Amino acid sequence: MNDDLLQGPSGTEPPLGIRGEHTLGSSTIYRLCEEVIQLREKNDRQHKFFEQTLAKVREALEGSFNNFAALTQNAYQQLRKEIQGEKKFSLELLMLLLEIHQELEHIMNNRPTDLSNAEAIRGWIESVAVQSRKVKAALLQHGIHEYNAELGTPYNPALHERVGSMRKEGMGPLLVAEQREPGFASQQPDFKLVRAKVIVSE
Repeated sequence: MNDDLLQGPSGTEPPLGIRGEHTLGSSTIYRLCEEVIQLREKNDRQHKFFEQTLAKVREALEGSFNNFAALTQNAYQQLRKEIQGEKKFSLELLMLLLEIHQELEHIMNNRPTDLSNAEAIRGWIESVAVQSRKVKAALLQHGIHEYNAELGTPYNPALHERVGSMRKEGMGPLLVAEQREPGFASQQPDFKLVRAKVIVSE
């Protein structure tokens, strides 16, 4: 049938130029179809690759977010425990301070009026000493301890409170010559609550 279409009205072959044009058109359409099919296949592959990449990125983001959420939750729980611990610690100190205040108030209300009664005075002094030992024991219980300045070491304002100066034989300047009062520190070595009072050499 196609041969009939390509023949002329009298059944003769069409001119060579017309047949060439039909062949050229068919070849162009065929190539165009091939390009469209290849483009579609390429697009499908790229779309599939994009979906795989997107799925990997989604999984990575979900994992990162879950990890971040877990770390945040742990940090919050840790902070909550620390705050509760600090509140409990502060409450214990307040209760201890209140107890010592009440006992000292009782001691002061019962101080001896007769200063010639040595026995009464000694008993009153011992009551004050008991409270002093109680305070010291409570400080140790809460991790607060005394520390002494080492004689001959360089004066350090972070550790020492200078309360005077003096010349000392055989000692250079700005060294700890004497200690007047010890310092107090917490369990953390670098955290000093009260610096030691010292005399510094000139």
